[in-house]
Amino acid sequence: MKRLFRNSALAIFIVALIISASSNSFSQNEPLGPLMSVTEFTIKPGHDLQFQEGVKAWKECYLAAKGEWTWRVWQRQQGEGNVYVLASDMPNWAEMDKDDPVGKNCAMIATSLINPHVDKATNHVTRLLPAISKTTPTTNEVISVTFFELTQSHGYHFLPAIRELSASISKAEGSPRGYWYSWLTMGPESPNYHIVNPYENFAAMDVVRDGPWDVYEKEHGKEKRDALQALFRSSLKNTWIYQYKLNVEMSRPTK
Repeated sequence: MKRLFRNSALAIFIVALIISASSNSFSQNEPLGPLMSVTEFTIKPGHDLQFQEGVKAWKECYLAAKGEWTWRVWQRQQGEGNVYVLASDMPNWAEMDKDDPVGKNCAMIATSLINPHVDKATNHVTRLLPAISKTTPTTNEVISVTFFELTQSHGYHFLPAIRELSASISKAEGSPRGYWYSWLTMGPESPNYHIVNPYENFAAMDVVRDGPWDVYEKEHGKEKRDALQALFRSSLKNTWIYQYKLNVEMSRPTK
């Protein structure tokens, strides 16, 4: 993603970033996960097909020139407007300093075939929290993403509660259910955390399973559940959920 950000290889970015102090509240003893650069594109009405074809043309140029970068393009399934999310892993911040001559060579395609169809774009950086996340990357093409915006007064209760929930789920099911991320850069309407839950397909969402709090109650009892749930709820200012589907033709998940 840093190659696109630095070289304008894919789109115009409207970036208004502020550092989030609450995003760094995880334990210093926990290992640091990789970074993920996330760019959200809102497409102009009636321009969806042109945008898709422009990204495919850029991808064809990039692959033909043997570029090394990998990325995923997810299309949001609900909410206002037609939104795509471009996600790319980075091992560390130093990745932002690297240059990508291949991306530069394909920049004119972005300028002529992609940018005219983008209404707006925002870019942020998140970090995986490996201690409470699944250990293997997902290859599924459907994900449900829940976002959490925390309160200024009680946001510090959030991560301890999530750690306890995750421990119960891991004990009962063998591993966490999803991938937790903290937001390292934020705009005024950004969340502090989100969790990505992968699904094989949309039909898999119809499978009935115990909710996280039900799993926790089975291990610890209702009284402890109610106490932890009250702390968790006190930490929240807002929460929302969207489902996304991977656009395979616009993505390059692996080299």
